Amino acid sequence: MRIIDKNTDFYDFLQNMYPDNSLTFDRTDSFVLTKDILCKHLIVNQPYYRRNKEKITRYNFLLLQVNHTFWLFLTTITKVTENGIPIDYDIELIAKWKNYNKSKTLCNLSIVQFNYSLNSYFNMDYFYYFNKRFDKTKLFKKSDVLIKAVDTNNYTVKQNINKHLIYYGNFDKKVEKHIPLLKASGIAGCIDALEIFLSFEEYFSSKKTSSERIEPLGITNNDKIESHGFDTKLSFRNKKM
Repeated sequence: MRIIDKNTDFYDFLQNMYPDNSLTFDRTDSFVLTKDILCKHLIVNQPYYRRNKEKITRYNFLLLQVNHTFWLFLTTITKVTENGIPIDYDIELIAKWKNYNKSKTLCNLSIVQFNYSLNSYFNMDYFYYFNKRFDKTKLFKKSDVLIKAVDTNNYTVKQNINKHLIYYGNFDKKVEKHIPLLKASGIAGCIDALEIFLSFEEYFSSKKTSSERIEPLGITNNDKIESHGFDTKLSFRNKKM
């Protein structure tokens, strides 16, 4: 798979290791997702009246989908300002899986929230910075519960991270980009480069396959019938050899 983009990401080197010019990933709609940008999404995800050191959403779930492959991460806010604004975080991979029963997409990254019963199951309290009851060990051991919730759409998207405005000149021109590059966000350290590269490649391969015509242009219904060995004048009975 060949990648077209002035920006680079952590999996780009694989296009030279596995050259295939029959597939092209036009990634010019990309932007570099930095920690600062992701922190801004975490800020928006905080209720305003809870933005202080004692009462903010310390833990957040990130869900990444590329084609039919899913990655679920847990972000833990590790540093905040005096006003409780997140400025740093850690990321851990909870689970990675494929689901071919869900609609495919090129790339989608979101902050998601599970329902109250799941939060209670893991002793997660979304409203307090310090939560001594929360045991991350259980979260990772029981990741199948969260996978099932994603597969059945039993979650809410709180923030979509697939949109970012880039300003040019004297900030008089702006362009909206939609493909996040992960190398500067901390997410790249949790994903195998080959796995995400192959997921992108699988997406474009399936798009190419679906766009290829099996039958030539201009073929009629009678042509199709006769090409399968039937005679249109004899009620579709097999032709005589």
